[in-house]
Amino acid sequence: MSEIESFGRQLGDFAHGLLAGRDGEGGVTNELRNEETLRALYQKFNDNDLDAASALLTEDYEGIDVPSGEVVRGREGWKQRQAANRIPMPDALTTIQSLVVKGDFAVAEVVNEGTHTAPFPLPGGGEHAPTGNRIRGLSCELYEFRDGKISKGTLYYDFLTVANQLGLTF
Repeated sequence: MSEIESFGRQLGDFAHGLLAGRDGEGGVTNELRNEETLRALYQKFNDNDLDAASALLTEDYEGIDVPSGEVVRGREGWKQRQAANRIPMPDALTTIQSLVVKGDFAVAEVVNEGTHTAPFPLPGGGEHAPTGNRIRGLSCELYEFRDGKISKGTLYYDFLTVANQLGLTF
């Protein structure tokens, strides 16, 4: 085999590895690593293992809840917010509908659902009594990664649909 043919084969193997989510050295690419981290975050949330989930975040994580305007900081802030999210719907689950990862950025479209069995906190204060209703809402979530951990999350979701399922009127 000539040097050109050998180089061509190595280049082809490298390109094939990239398409398969591997770098030229047989290791996982940043994109695949970031995808695995995000999928693990959702799974750990679904398992209600918030300690393991928060370990997937950087120490200086920033989470922005666009509809409410709430910003959480750090692993502990994220953990407290997610624990609060689970109170009105302890069986809460998040299912990925679509996920795109490019470099150190990801966009996930997810379905959040659960059964409303405890008081639901309302924006601006107050609570809505449990309805027993199954709640299902869509969310678009943008993530940034640093060194394989999630450093920032920005969440957009359809609160009006959730409010209607809760029986709230506006």
